[in-house]
Amino acid sequence: MLFVFLALFAYAATWLQWKTPISDYDPDAYQGTPISIDDASEKTLFEQLRLQEVHQNYQTSYLDLVQRISQTDTTKINIQSDRDLFKPYARARADYQESLDKVEEYEKDFRVKCFARMRSLILAVLFYDRKTGTRMTKFNAEKLLEVGALQEIPMCPRGGSYSIIYKDGRRLFHCSIHGTLRN
Repeated sequence: MLFVFLALFAYAATWLQWKTPISDYDPDAYQGTPISIDDASEKTLFEQLRLQEVHQNYQTSYLDLVQRISQTDTTKINIQSDRDLFKPYARARADYQESLDKVEEYEKDFRVKCFARMRSLILAVLFYDRKTGTRMTKFNAEKLLEVGALQEIPMCPRGGSYSIIYKDGRRLFHCSIHGTLRN
């Protein structure tokens, strides 16, 4: 019975939280300097986005929320006062999700560049097949250079290695970091 009551309480508090705007959010409360991804400094992306700090803040707010829920008086429920219970967690979750979205957007650019290079490798392998009369079964960039299919060996922007894999009788290019290029 207690679990049903807590579940109902959590549902009501979440519903009320989404219905009322977060008005006491202070953007200046975040300490530190604002960061731009476009900065070409020595910091890595994770340092620029303070991903570890944001993740720890998210975990702390979640554990604090769980602790507060377990300490609440379940005999009297006041949804108006209990909605403040979820605000720090919601704020930390939004910050963490925003950081993850920025990392994914940053990585998407590298994935697009890698797939573009794999497309050029497909054309080079087809040129090699026609020129030599044999199918290239294992990716060898030096053979493509010898035949003149490539001017230079394309490299994955993240340092992955390219290979040819066979699936359903088709040759597909695969990057060890970004995965298989699908048509």
